[in-house]
Amino acid sequence: MPGLTALLFLLPWFIYGSAVFQRYGLRDDYAILREAREEPGKILRVCAAMGRPLYGWLLEASVREAGNIDGLALLRALSVTGLGLLGAALFLLLRREGWRAAPSTLLAAFLTLMPSAQVIASWGICWPQTVALLLTVGAFALARRGFEAPPEATWRRWAGCLGGVVAMGTATLIYQVSGLFYAVLLAAALVLRRDTDLRVPARWLARHLLVMGCGLGVAFIVTKLSFALGLFAPSPRIAFEQHFLDKAGWFLTQVLPNALALSALNTTGSVPTAGYWPMVGLTLTVLTLGLFVEGRRAGRIGVGTWLVGLGVLSAAAYSVSFLASERWPTYRTLYALTGVWSVYFVASLMNLGSRWPTTHGPRVATALLGGFVAVSALLAHRHSLELFALPQGRELALLEQGARQVVPTRQARVFVLTARQSDSSAPLRYLDEFGSVSVDTEWVAKEMFRALVEERFPEERDVSHLYRFAAGPVLPEPRAYDILVDMRAQPREPPRPIHLAR
Repeated sequence: MPGLTALLFLLPWFIYGSAVFQRYGLRDDYAILREAREEPGKILRVCAAMGRPLYGWLLEASVREAGNIDGLALLRALSVTGLGLLGAALFLLLRREGWRAAPSTLLAAFLTLMPSAQVIASWGICWPQTVALLLTVGAFALARRGFEAPPEATWRRWAGCLGGVVAMGTATLIYQVSGLFYAVLLAAALVLRRDTDLRVPARWLARHLLVMGCGLGVAFIVTKLSFALGLFAPSPRIAFEQHFLDKAGWFLTQVLPNALALSALNTTGSVPTAGYWPMVGLTLTVLTLGLFVEGRRAGRIGVGTWLVGLGVLSAAAYSVSFLASERWPTYRTLYALTGVWSVYFVASLMNLGSRWPTTHGPRVATALLGGFVAVSALLAHRHSLELFALPQGRELALLEQGARQVVPTRQARVFVLTARQSDSSAPLRYLDEFGSVSVDTEWVAKEMFRALVEERFPEERDVSHLYRFAAGPVLPEPRAYDILVDMRAQPREPPRPIHLAR
């Protein structure tokens, strides 16, 4: 078991390592680099305004240490390390819950490879989310220990439950949706239960959901108090949904399919990838067959436990995003929801293997699951490179060639022709995550260009006086600029020299 634990810790490095140390950033990264140095406390205030004060504290401290564009690789390394720790911790927890070695290894591995994990590994400022995920695992382990303590050990029961609430609340104050990963651990424990009375798993589930809810409530109260005391100002983005039926329809059509597709990636502005809808169909088929096998083995109690668990835990895994007024089906908000369906997918496949006509059924099921995880690993490796590192690196290289033309004595006029999202050099794109374009707005172009000029002239306290900057989607007259950087011509190969107007 130590060998498998170590392998799961190292797996994210094998998958994402080649992308981590590429030279690139993603949109907000460049502004945050400057703000951490020049505007202390701003990152904390912005994150706290959205109910994530601990996220802001962790991010500001780490970005200050990173220092520059090359330092962003250190933040991504923190993300990958966190995912490795998450995989190892999940494996140990699954084994303790009664999962066999092979399925628990493969499930823990997949939970660090799916698209939500790919975003965290590839976007430097997302690394605090791994801390929140690990705290959630700790919250479940503490609560479980408290609930399993003997009745006479009252202090152990209360200490475990209280520790779970505190860990859950802390995770929520880092990143709200990461705290919902608690539902994934509940799903992993629930699918193995063999109760003869539906009320038994219902009470067990209710106790854990109470811990989860109390943790969320504590974080909500702390956030509201910070606003009431004037420590932070609330963001306009903190608003509750008003149209729940419409939101439910949006969830079923825009969000749930992304979770059901597991490792297959959705796209924006075109039809999804070839494997997207087939994977959705495969997930539903495997779950239906697995539910049928569970009914044959455990009867109506088993079927009821699975169905109630899947419905309740899916709702819990997306509860924060469902209650929020924003409708943005990004993968970084889907970690818990996809994780719940992944647990049921794996458990269903193992169920099918146990009822195979031959004695080799479990081995066949494990082999199929291993093949699925292997394909997911290849996709994760490819996505981190082709949809994050390489296209973002090309954007940076284009601007870098323009920054090399800056001469301190000349104060050149720089114009950046911003790109459209359709100008991405990546093979596919999904929202602001996979294959997206960073330099599609003036503020990002300005921050990136400034960061690059600062690298050229580190002795300058303020490089903005070395050039005059402008950016926009419309090309001005040639006499209006000295240096032009055209971000719409994003090649798949390294860019050619930048055009000089004069």
